[in-house]
Amino acid sequence: MNSPRFLFLTINEVCNLRCLHCQHWQAKQEAVDLLGDERRIEIIREFAELSPRGKIVISGGEPMLAHDIYFRVCEISRSLGLRTISVINGTRIRTLSEASTFIEAGPDEVGISMDGPTPEIHDRLRGRDGTFKQAVDALDLLLRARTTLRKPTTIYIMGLLTRSSYPHLDEFYDLALNQIGVDKLKLTALQPTFLYTRIGQQQPSDDFFAIESQVDPEALSVLLARCDAKYDLHYNPRWVDQIVSYYRSLNGTSDLTKGWSGGFTTDNHICNSPERNIMVSLDGRASLCFSNAFANISLNRPGDLKRFWEGKELLSSQMSTCNALCGIGHCVRREHATSSPKHQGIGESSSRRSTK
Repeated sequence: MNSPRFLFLTINEVCNLRCLHCQHWQAKQEAVDLLGDERRIEIIREFAELSPRGKIVISGGEPMLAHDIYFRVCEISRSLGLRTISVINGTRIRTLSEASTFIEAGPDEVGISMDGPTPEIHDRLRGRDGTFKQAVDALDLLLRARTTLRKPTTIYIMGLLTRSSYPHLDEFYDLALNQIGVDKLKLTALQPTFLYTRIGQQQPSDDFFAIESQVDPEALSVLLARCDAKYDLHYNPRWVDQIVSYYRSLNGTSDLTKGWSGGFTTDNHICNSPERNIMVSLDGRASLCFSNAFANISLNRPGDLKRFWEGKELLSSQMSTCNALCGIGHCVRREHATSSPKHQGIGESSSRRSTK
């Protein structure tokens, strides 16, 4: 049996922004960390035995709000030979000193989420004025700290493709690669609004998804081709076909306000999460994807992580026919966005720039 490649480790479920495509900030109460820091570290050690060359993806909420365990996960993972990855919103990196600490003690790969190349787009979708500047400033500080410390940390932007942002794709790449100078721009598709999974968290109508998912697929295809040529991106043609097909299937579809409850699916099976991922929630439950539609187990005892992975055959078989919209997500999609292994992260589009 192949080893898992990624352990997605949730360390909190709170956020300091008010993103329109996420409901973490609307939680009625703060999630209780039933796993605990010590058991979380034990699970990292178990994962290292199961996958000595694996990667830890530190997940939230906004994971930087759990400051102490965030850096402890990085420290333990590094000592075990595991690489760490994290996507943050950038609001907690405000000084060169904080950026230097992050580069010195933080993850091997860090992305800062940006919902578009302008303050008007980004701040509206993030729900708070000034967050575009905070994100750009944080990236600049991280790049300066990396140069000073001569660390090989990969620094990128995680960009969201929406009706508001996709017409500005060229500007987005120019901002990322030329103006800011990050290593890559990763593109992720808009999915139905991320809903809190705890009892009592409901959204009667997903108006944001219904509006912002209306990306013109043919125009997107043209823009992707132009950016591929202009910025030497080495797009994977299969990824381009999938991302365009995804938005084509949503274009003009009725009842998208139902969001996840609408049962919408992709045309093809494009997810391979069961083959490479283990997700561990804040309450200590392991699953093969982020969906609640499939079985999960509690990691109560040492060895439970290994037992879960080695006993996943039936669950993987059940998931092999799942074409839910989440399959287009960067962390579960089968296809890399680029054709060159040198530029591949967790399946997203990148520049050809090497780490400075």
